[in-house]
Amino acid sequence: MTYNQSCNLSCDFCYVNFHHKKIQDKTYEIIKKAILLNFDVITFGGGDAFSKKSFRNSCILAKENNLFTQVDTNGIAIRLNDHDFIDKYVDLIGISLDSIGEEYNEFRKSKKLFTKVNSVLKTLDKNNINTKLKINTILTKQNKNAIYDIYNYLKSFNSIERWSIYQFFPLSAAKRKRETFEISNEGFDETLFFLNDEKPNFKIEKFKFSDRVSGYIFCDEEGILYTNSLEGNYIVICSIFDTEAEKKLLNLHELINPKTENRYS
Repeated sequence: MTYNQSCNLSCDFCYVNFHHKKIQDKTYEIIKKAILLNFDVITFGGGDAFSKKSFRNSCILAKENNLFTQVDTNGIAIRLNDHDFIDKYVDLIGISLDSIGEEYNEFRKSKKLFTKVNSVLKTLDKNNINTKLKINTILTKQNKNAIYDIYNYLKSFNSIERWSIYQFFPLSAAKRKRETFEISNEGFDETLFFLNDEKPNFKIEKFKFSDRVSGYIFCDEEGILYTNSLEGNYIVICSIFDTEAEKKLLNLHELINPKTENRYS
């Protein structure tokens, strides 16, 4: 479930092509349809789900109907009382972190972003919640020197279960910043090589562009299902509300990335 209308950040490396048009947000109805179609996992992704009016009730509906609920967030819109909500209704929360301190604020163009993320992580860590905690890092040419500092920072927490590091995706809107952010496969491997000898108390996942892009199925707030190609283009499948949606989804098994199909099972 991706919120494609807008985001509370405007990161230059983001691949989501936000349209900023007035639409009818059907997230709650989409979750009801996903339940009828026997989905077992739902991920609420960016734009930041916590900033959307439809998110919390939709997340509760998913969790109460036994869907594994994952939420990816930049952390900005998480409220103080959301920590109880997260503990009760979110199985896995992924929080973005691409650098440390002021460098992170500059990287994502938000003055107090690191302070907020740091506060959220410390609160979740202190409260020892049942929700699994994951850190998401986009590795680009611009922040490759920050990876070691991020690693040392993450080691100070007890509740982080995994660190997912993604090679910059030159998809859709991100194509226009390709020269600024793109990092080669060799550069990706070299930057992360030091982690091969490390044994932190959390799992480290490394996703290259070709691994990450192929085989993901998305749904926007209006119910449009789509995937994307290695060439960086979105491919529309159908609406989740179409009468033929279930049949079309059953025929898409070959598009599901085997590296992610049973990732959290």
